[in-house]
Amino acid sequence: MKIRILQIDCLRVNILDSVDKNILLALDSNCRLSYQAIAESLGMTANAVRKRVERLIDTGVIEEFTVAFKPAMMNSDYLVALIHTDGSEDEEEFIQISGSNPNIIQVGQIVTSIGRTYLVHCEYIGAEGLKNLSTFLRTLASVKDVELHTIVLLKGETFEIKNLHLRVLKQLLKDARMQVTEISERTGLTARRVSRIIQELLESHAFWFAARWNLSQGENAEFYLKIIYNEQECNRDEIDGFLRAEFAGEYWYSYFSAMEPILFAKFVTKHFRDAELISSRIKNECFTKSIDILLSFPVKKFPRLGRIRLEKMISEANL
Repeated sequence: MKIRILQIDCLRVNILDSVDKNILLALDSNCRLSYQAIAESLGMTANAVRKRVERLIDTGVIEEFTVAFKPAMMNSDYLVALIHTDGSEDEEEFIQISGSNPNIIQVGQIVTSIGRTYLVHCEYIGAEGLKNLSTFLRTLASVKDVELHTIVLLKGETFEIKNLHLRVLKQLLKDARMQVTEISERTGLTARRVSRIIQELLESHAFWFAARWNLSQGENAEFYLKIIYNEQECNRDEIDGFLRAEFAGEYWYSYFSAMEPILFAKFVTKHFRDAELISSRIKNECFTKSIDILLSFPVKKFPRLGRIRLEKMISEANL
C-alpha cells in the first residue's frame, strides 16, 4: 500500500507537500537559484514560488541559506552515529554538549522505550579525526554504546581561493542568497565582477550553497528508517530508486554506510504513525534483512565543519 501526504490547504498550515519538497531540494542543490528558475522547472509562477519560500522561512522549515566548503576542500568524511544512553542525562544539556564539538552537525533524540538514543550527524577529517570524534562521543556522560557509520558521499572538487573570492564569501556567509547589488555595495566591487566571482564559486563544485532546513517543524513528522539490506538482491541505486518510486511524496534521500550494507532512509509525513505503514511495506521487500524506525524529535542543528573552516580562513585573511 502506498502512503501519500494529505493534500489539504498547505498554505494555511505548516504541512509540506510535493511542491514544497521540490522547492526545498532545488534550494538545497543551489540556494542562489532565482524564483523564476525554480518556477520554470516546476511549471509555476515566480511569485508563487516566492510565497512558498517565504512561508517556509516564516514557519522555521528553512532555517538559513548558507555557504560552506564541500568535503573535498577539507578532505573530510561524513558520519552518522547512534548514541545509546542509560537515560539519566538531561536531554537538552546532552544535545548542547554534543553540539559543542565542531565535528557535530546535527543531533536528534530518538523515541525509545528504554534509556535514550540520539541520531547524530558528524563530519571528520582523517583517521585521527575519526578517533577523536569517537572518543568524544563514547565518553559523554550516560553513554552506554555508540554505533558509527561513515557515509558514502559525493565530495565535490578542490578550488584555489583568492582574496577576491574571500571578500565575496564574507558577505555570502551572512546570507547565501544576498543580492549581487548589495554585495557590490558592501565590498566596493562592481556588480559585474561580483556576479562573475559568484559564478566561479558555483561552477567550482567546491562549495555548498544550500538551504538548511528543519523538516520536523509544525505539523510535519520527520523520521529515518535504518535498513540492513541484502547486497545480493539489490545495490544502493536500486534501493534508492525503489524508495523514490514507491514513496514519491514521503521519501527524501538515504545515507548509505560505506562499510556495511546499512542505510538510513529519510522520510517526512503528516504523522508519525505513517512510519509503521511505510516500514511494513519495505519490510516485505526481498532486499530487506531488518528494519528499525528512528523517530527523531526534537532536532538541533549546529554549524557545519565546512562553514567553520571557511569562517576561519576569512578571519585569518583580515578582510
